[in-house]
Amino acid sequence: MTRPKQFSRLMILCSILGLIAATANYACLPDVCADLKSSDFHSMQDLQAQRIKTLREALGEQGVKLDSSAQLTLKKSGHLLGVAKSNLPIKHPDGTVEIGSAALPAIPAGHPWASELSASDDAFYSFFEERIVRAGLFDPENPQHMRWANAYLTKQNSADPDFIGWTYANRTECAKIKYDAKGTMAPIDARL
Repeated sequence: MTRPKQFSRLMILCSILGLIAATANYACLPDVCADLKSSDFHSMQDLQAQRIKTLREALGEQGVKLDSSAQLTLKKSGHLLGVAKSNLPIKHPDGTVEIGSAALPAIPAGHPWASELSASDDAFYSFFEERIVRAGLFDPENPQHMRWANAYLTKQNSADPDFIGWTYANRTECAKIKYDAKGTMAPIDARL
């Protein structure tokens, strides 16, 4: 084999190893965890059970009756923020979404969710599950949410339903740190 061919093969091998290292670095971001998982929601009914509450539903559950002034304001503006007390998101008649006291944590810089995702991205499935469905934001009236739901359910019903389950709330333990013998763990910064 000639030297240029050997060099080309070495460069290809280095490129592949670089891609593997870059992918591993995603799993080493602080406050990010990634594990292989399957869908937690298996049907449109499962997703519908987690859908966003409407203002009318939230007020009905809380037994709140709007006075004539509040009804007039709601009719004029299409929303009436702060009337229904909830930690879950509430959708107002004009489409305004009131997040409530349980605001979503910010997505860390460099996290796979920070970029625009499609069903061809493995991070899309955990994004939809965590940031839309579990967060109580799934809106069946939103065409984008329905496209996402259909893609999610298609993956769930496919021959390969597993995906990387990214989160933003758990501290990552990379394999080197996680499996080191007790007392011999590498320094925390060694993950980066």
